[in-house]
Amino acid sequence: MKTVVSSPHYLIKIWYSDEDKCYLAEVPALRGCFTHGATYAKAAANAQEAMEVWLESANRHGDPVPEPDIASEEIARLRSILNVAKLARRAGINQHTLASKLRRGSRLTESEAKAVRRALEVA
Repeated sequence: MKTVVSSPHYLIKIWYSDEDKCYLAEVPALRGCFTHGATYAKAAANAQEAMEVWLESANRHGDPVPEPDIASEEIARLRSILNVAKLARRAGINQHTLASKLRRGSRLTESEAKAVRRALEVA
């Protein structure tokens, strides 16, 4: 699975589906925001458009818009190769707190997410 961040706020996951014979794209933070494209680039462009439509609709109807959580998404994507203890040290977060939040799937606080993003950029 490939992952691309085409928005500074929301993670977009893109992968090829043999069954559908196209690239599928999803914005996990925006429930139901899903699209496809014949090429990776087209799926990414369609995902950007789907995200904009989703956000416009939510705003128009007064629906809540989830906060972006790219740090948690990136950690989940890299979990198999990530040394959580090392990441926690680099981010200045208690290793047990970070490991517990990752295990439970809990959201990171804004300051924790910011620290993790900075630590991942350095890694």
